[in-house]
Amino acid sequence: MKRIFITSVFIVTVITSFVYKVIAQEEKFFDAIGEITYGEECLQSWQVEEASAVADKLLLTAPENPYVCFFAGEVRFYEGNYEESLSFLKEALKEPDIVQEGQKFYDFVEKIYQTTGKFKEVKTEHFLFRYVEEKDAILVDYALDTLEKAYDAIGNDLNYFPAKPVLVEVFPDAESFCTISTLTKDEIETSGTVAICLFNRVIITSPRLLPRGYQWLDTLTHEYVHYVIMKKTYNRVPIWLHEGIAKFEERRWLEGVTPTLPVSLESLMAEAIEKDYFITFGQMHPSLAKLKKKEDTALAFAEVFTVIDYLFNQGGYPLLVSILDGIKNGKSTEDAVSSAIEIPFVDFEKNWLQDLKQKKFRRIHGIQILPTKLKESSTIVDDMESVAEIEVKDAKKYAILGDLLRHEGLHNAAIIEYEKAFRKAGHISPQIQNKLAMSYIMDTQYAKAEEILKVALEYYPEYTTTYISLGELYQRKGEYAAALEILSQANRINPFNPIIHKNLALLYDKLGRKEDAAGELRRLMLLSK
Repeated sequence: MKRIFITSVFIVTVITSFVYKVIAQEEKFFDAIGEITYGEECLQSWQVEEASAVADKLLLTAPENPYVCFFAGEVRFYEGNYEESLSFLKEALKEPDIVQEGQKFYDFVEKIYQTTGKFKEVKTEHFLFRYVEEKDAILVDYALDTLEKAYDAIGNDLNYFPAKPVLVEVFPDAESFCTISTLTKDEIETSGTVAICLFNRVIITSPRLLPRGYQWLDTLTHEYVHYVIMKKTYNRVPIWLHEGIAKFEERRWLEGVTPTLPVSLESLMAEAIEKDYFITFGQMHPSLAKLKKKEDTALAFAEVFTVIDYLFNQGGYPLLVSILDGIKNGKSTEDAVSSAIEIPFVDFEKNWLQDLKQKKFRRIHGIQILPTKLKESSTIVDDMESVAEIEVKDAKKYAILGDLLRHEGLHNAAIIEYEKAFRKAGHISPQIQNKLAMSYIMDTQYAKAEEILKVALEYYPEYTTTYISLGELYQRKGEYAAALEILSQANRINPFNPIIHKNLALLYDKLGRKEDAAGELRRLMLLSK
């Protein structure tokens, strides 16, 4: 999720008043004002290396100038050097004219440092990955493998490879993520924002904070795409184009995957076309996270994906690169798009909408956008929690009865109650689908279980329990390779679930892959600490 670049730009205004105080002072202060103004522009355009060079130069010529110190503090923050940032900012606050607004930025950085000061750091050729070791060590190998694949794939697609290692930070709790993202908890839960590209870095929440995890490796790639676009275009791309490309590219770290809309977003598009209700490009600004309803945020993502899909079909990645290069070189977004596709921008919008309305999007009545709740949670979601997620009252009642019967080993009786719940919920509830499927599995009705789980997986690919249930089914059928594949997909969403690692270890062992089995056992030990 990309947001407008928020920095303490007040310094430019403060400097203006400061000019009158330094007229009688050394000429180098006049130079500092111009340099700082240029440096701030570099920060705004995500050219942090240039801003850093400005800061280093100023610190050599005017190390005690409070405005130079404040600017140096900003730069060090964007570089991820929190201690040095706070040191410079503290020095700058000795200047009375800086204190009123400068204290806010200092407090902001200090609050973030309360978390980031505990981070462990792993550096590769292209990434600097930070995390809280005692909580999130299990993420490291998965994240770096995905990021390196994304570096190659996105770089080739968009013709840009960052020259320096990209900072990636995993925030371990809701409070710290709210602070660094500058979003409120309500905005996060309404929009489903669990990651952001901001302050010259990729920031994600640990998948540990959602009961079943989330598609965090896709999300990492999504935010990395934002980073690439920011750097490539000097932060000049509007939100609709930013989010469209990021959504289109977020699974490019996986080989052989064609960008497609998830069924839930496809259904939203079908409904939007039917009702002629769309989120305009203007409404998307400054951030999709600011939209008031999670359905509007989801619809906006669906729309911008289809925009990029439409452009891609006109000319592939060369056309997308041409648009980004045009924006980088100073064209407006409208002119860059028009030049690339050789028609006026207003005609492009009309053609996209016309193409959209001709597509056969499926409308799935009852499908939902699953809620986002950031909280510390147990590693396994129990029956009580999954029942609480069922929205249809009558369906919930039958599901509770089914749970009671299943726990007594009365699987036939449980199936009857779950089937009632299933019908009441309109055949679309991943919670009920999994409960019913597991009862089918325990009753050896494997075909029925597989059918219902595949539908659940298609509708809710982010719902980890479905993968685990399918893995159980395939193991019981002796289809170990299929079980391994489906559980590996579950692991991409929630690596904190010990059941996944336990079953993967068993499967690797059955398939004679002793080293992989040992790796899963090591991960199990990490989770037990």
